[in-house]
Amino acid sequence: MKLKHLIYLPVAAAFALAFVSCEWFRGKTGQGSDSLQTPQFCTAEFEDSVIIQDVHAFQQLRVDFPAEEDTSLIAQSVLSWICAEVRDRCFPNYGEEAVDSVMSLEISSNTFAEDYVNAYGRKGLNRMAEDLREMAQDGYCGGYSNALFIELEESTERYLTMSLGHEVYTGGAHGGYYAESVTFFRKDGRQLDWSFFDKEKRPELVELLKKGLMAYFNDFEEDKVTTDSALFDHLLLFDDPDTPENELEYGLPLPATVPAVKGDNMLFIYQQYEIAAYALGLPCVSLPLTAVKDCLTEEGKRYLGFK
Repeated sequence: MKLKHLIYLPVAAAFALAFVSCEWFRGKTGQGSDSLQTPQFCTAEFEDSVIIQDVHAFQQLRVDFPAEEDTSLIAQSVLSWICAEVRDRCFPNYGEEAVDSVMSLEISSNTFAEDYVNAYGRKGLNRMAEDLREMAQDGYCGGYSNALFIELEESTERYLTMSLGHEVYTGGAHGGYYAESVTFFRKDGRQLDWSFFDKEKRPELVELLKKGLMAYFNDFEEDKVTTDSALFDHLLLFDDPDTPENELEYGLPLPATVPAVKGDNMLFIYQQYEIAAYALGLPCVSLPLTAVKDCLTEEGKRYLGFK
């Protein structure tokens, strides 16, 4: 439900120190990397808070941006993805309001990363403050927080993998957490997605994921999970016909989140509540690329360097 910000109560607001900085670094390299191709990235940060009638709102962002002079296809693809994630996770458009774009900021400017993070960090914090003003009227005494971290996780001569972690609390028993890693290929900036996988080989991929999930749940259980029956006792599954990757035709849905390459492995992440209870976290499976190879399309194999 969208809150209507019509009543502004007298409030005592205390702002924490806000800062936006940008520190340059060379990308982390992975196996088979080429130091000459390692890109330069900038880390831009924003952190600020406000207290309204003893209710606290906190906004934190830490984001790695590609160098402003990097005009390569992969850098532009990564930049577009970063900007969309920062905007949507700090100041989402609820469909009922106009959202001022800061994409008009001069990307060639030396301060684009700082300006972008500051703009949406500030807009998001202001929105939380408006919500809390209305909530305070109804006696709400909790707090709001939004923390977003995007970083360059791995860089090789073939691809970059970015990681994203987003933690939100807007009241209730606990907050929510979302995590993903996204792989971008150097040759054309394309993102790894489910189109890299052969639909005819989905049963084989599902079997690999089942084995990986058994290993994941064994970290939570004294009684080892070794059968499909025991595995499905841990899962909360539903069939979503509007999300093809979540269909239950083969007994287990593929993650809604796209997989990513990390070293010699491919990472698959299920989000909170996607297939399991909150207490079981974000079930994830890391499979060797060699194991995944036969589940890829011919195009997918080429992008991942298989002959």
